[in-house]
Amino acid sequence: MPIDHVLKLYSESFRSPYLHYGFWDEPDKVNIDTLTLNDMVAAQQRYIEHLASFIPEDVNNILDVGAGIGGNSSFLLSKGFSVEALSPDDYQEKVFAEKYNGEVPFYRTKFEDFKPQKQYDLVLESESACYIQIEPGWQVAQKTIRKGGYLLASDYFLHHNDGSGDWHIKASHDEKTYLEKAKEYGFELIREYDQTDNTMPTLDGAKAFMDRFIFPTVEFSSNYLDKNHPLVLKVLKKAFGKKLESKINQFSLLESSDFKKYKRYMIYLFKKI
Repeated sequence: MPIDHVLKLYSESFRSPYLHYGFWDEPDKVNIDTLTLNDMVAAQQRYIEHLASFIPEDVNNILDVGAGIGGNSSFLLSKGFSVEALSPDDYQEKVFAEKYNGEVPFYRTKFEDFKPQKQYDLVLESESACYIQIEPGWQVAQKTIRKGGYLLASDYFLHHNDGSGDWHIKASHDEKTYLEKAKEYGFELIREYDQTDNTMPTLDGAKAFMDRFIFPTVEFSSNYLDKNHPLVLKVLKKAFGKKLESKINQFSLLESSDFKKYKRYMIYLFKKI
């Protein structure tokens, strides 16, 4: 798989070891207008602390699926777990090689294509479950996790589909189907936690940033080109207009009210029976 350049941009600009949404203890008290980058990074730290609290006591070794740039892996290592990582992304493999110098085994593959050489106590899917095909994912999990072991998934799932084709519908797995397939492949849901509200300040903060800085910059640039270099603007619109419009439409994913209309951000702990 080629490098995910969006992921690379995010990690290098955000300057955080984590790539997940974050967790806010008291979301109703968060002032979006005063959020700082440090606040966002602190919320990301709280996220992995909260998620790790769901790891059962009989877990020693963990496969971190969709490992990002190693933030979660580092946290788990600091808590005494044995960790291995998996991702199909070239950039993530490079980051792991530089960060851990081979001490954390890294498998560059899709989880659906993973051929485990051993079984793990727990497979962690932190905001990676939505990228893994449901049925093939559970098939591989069945082979990858020991009997009595666990799969811990933390991600957003579709709970309402009105047939509108909204971006939120396209960008997540159907919750009911996901849970049904888990049961079909021998996994019992033993704990769940709805952290939708605890996640929304991240979306609201990102949207506020876009509204305050990015969209005005784009509008200014467009107006400037229209006034001073109309031919250049015409060429750019013809070459990139449709792609740009599609990308702008995807910013609707930052609307927390729409997110909650269609999706829930859930933590699911499954046990292989």
